[in-house]
Amino acid sequence: MSLLQPRKYSDLGVSTFLLDVKKGNKQALGEFIWQNQERFYSIAFIATNDAEAASKLTIEAFKLAYTALKQMNIKQLAAESLSDWLSQFIVNVIVDYHGRTSTPSAMQPQTDPTIDGSAQMDWETTVILGTQRVKRCINSLAEEQKKVFILRHQLGLNMKQVTAVLHQNPENVMAWLHRSRVQVVKCLGRG
Repeated sequence: MSLLQPRKYSDLGVSTFLLDVKKGNKQALGEFIWQNQERFYSIAFIATNDAEAASKLTIEAFKLAYTALKQMNIKQLAAESLSDWLSQFIVNVIVDYHGRTSTPSAMQPQTDPTIDGSAQMDWETTVILGTQRVKRCINSLAEEQKKVFILRHQLGLNMKQVTAVLHQNPENVMAWLHRSRVQVVKCLGRG
């Protein structure tokens, strides 16, 4: 007997699945949380670097998402991806967390993205290689570069969301992302 229950909803369409969650189906709600908890927690942990705070933020984000889901028409969600829709909840609770726990950072850019080319880089066309090599290269990045790279490319946040999660100015985030991409490409080129 397996420890985890089989996933009944993984093959259903998103709208059917979310309709079941909205109706209060506990199995669907469990599946909804199961499918998204790792992503929410990862984003929250990167933002806080605190396991307890990340757990609390994850729970708070799920509560907000569930409340919003109960109040909305599921067909409205069909226009955007579930991942994009859910991202707003974890990002919003992280922004609130930063507002409560840290002082506003000076919005003076430390780097100029127009000088290093980070404003124009097309990352999606640069890497089509094995995941182990890519992971090894990502792990070799500086800490802030690794965070921005993972948030943008692994966890699928847009640049505005990455900036909010990291509580940094957009210029720094864009420069870190560019530098991380360059380092990964160089690392992959070395094999």
